[in-house]
Amino acid sequence: MHATTEDTLLLRTALAYVGELYRELTQENGTPILGIQNQAVEFILADPGLREAVKEWGRQTEIAEASTEPPHRLPIDDAYRRIRQYLEDLIPQSDWTRWAQARE
Repeated sequence: MHATTEDTLLLRTALAYVGELYRELTQENGTPILGIQNQAVEFILADPGLREAVKEWGRQTEIAEASTEPPHRLPIDDAYRRIRQYLEDLIPQSDWTRWAQARE
């Protein structure tokens, strides 16, 4: 599957969404490695429903603005659950084990 778009706002929004979801999953302040990040963004771009959900999230979120406020949680809907499951499947099991040990 290879999805492309000329919509740079959608690309930035999808990248921001994946970054937020990754931080939520891992409790780390960072982004996933490029291979995982790019696969997750491509997953979003390939599905019209996911694209629309991420666009809607982007309209309600200032993705380009720095803020001292705590980040807003992603809306937990069907798109969130699908993207979360896809991202969880992409993250190597060794990383999940490492994060669990770090929290103990």
